[in-house]
Amino acid sequence: SKRTFSEHTRKHTQTNTHTLATPRHAMMMMMATTSALTTSSSSKMFERRTMNITSARQKGMTAFGVKNEERRSAMKCSAESSSSSSSLVFDGTSMFTIYSELNGENVIFPSFLESALHVCEVSRSHPDYISAHFHEKVGTDQFKQLDKNLPPHQYMNYTLFDSPPEEVFSRFDDLFDSSDIAHPSPQKYAMLSASEVDVYPKNDAALEGTFAKRAKESVDKETKLTKIGLNDRNVAIVVALKCDNALDAENWVQTFGIGNLEKQLKKNFQLAVLHEVKLGLGPMVENDEASQAEGDATPFTHVVYASLGEVEDSIANDAVSLVQQALVAEGIADGSVVHAFKCAFNIAKKGTPCGALPAAREIQKRKEENEQARKNNKF
Repeated sequence: SKRTFSEHTRKHTQTNTHTLATPRHAMMMMMATTSALTTSSSSKMFERRTMNITSARQKGMTAFGVKNEERRSAMKCSAESSSSSSSLVFDGTSMFTIYSELNGENVIFPSFLESALHVCEVSRSHPDYISAHFHEKVGTDQFKQLDKNLPPHQYMNYTLFDSPPEEVFSRFDDLFDSSDIAHPSPQKYAMLSASEVDVYPKNDAALEGTFAKRAKESVDKETKLTKIGLNDRNVAIVVALKCDNALDAENWVQTFGIGNLEKQLKKNFQLAVLHEVKLGLGPMVENDEASQAEGDATPFTHVVYASLGEVEDSIANDAVSLVQQALVAEGIADGSVVHAFKCAFNIAKKGTPCGALPAAREIQKRKEENEQARKNNKF
């Protein structure tokens, strides 16, 4: 029988036990070290990018150069087609960071993973931060995390903020500055500030809401810590694409291949959430002012996060192929990013410093293996 929405949300989340209020001295030391490296050229770069967005808005564009009227139309279509989703979706910012180039010399951080986790650590200080969920691509070899030759999109970060997507950057300048420091050229990334606009399916819909909505509701008023996190054994298919056609966006379940994904995977398919990108920053997004105004600078307008639960890598790879085939058939595959990920780290407002998370995970993994071995009477 079809798994209900409520059953999915319980299965796809887990209690967040990483709530230690450890002082983030590691972040403070790193910021002190890197502050001297924030050169005037970096400041000018950030200034130029901000000006580009302002210029685009003055010309009647969004941060991506798409005419405001067109984007409003697309958003209106989504709202009309998903009125029953209003009680389900998260009303804050879902920030997806897509990494297209992970390699390149970095004098501060010895590996890409360490540099990306540094940005996660700085993000914790955002006044509206809820939680981050750092993902790694399915099939990632844990012993090659320090490799200097990582393929594109090896990692993806998903961060939640309790503020409107249009304001998340302006409320905390360090969010973008830390990324500039952590990911120098030729590394490329796009930080996509998005809103949840629809969910599929809507079975038993009005009870609990999406993971992001429930994460916000779980925040303790005193400690500011979330009580839930994503299950690190579950697979998610992340689809980031450019789709300016309002009708295609309205019919996203069919257009983006989600309906076919459910049909083919049956019980392995759990839930898909559609996000509309409102603002974006990063080398993948920003070009010169002319191209910004012409609307050529946007890599993505929508992001879909489709949850499959705990499945084999082969099923995850088949799911990726199904979505890619659908995008090709619809003529919207160019520039799209479709990969299968698992959540590696749930990062609450306070707790273990992000730089120590890989080691902490390895220790936990060995403890679990030893415990299992004892149960099996292997020693």
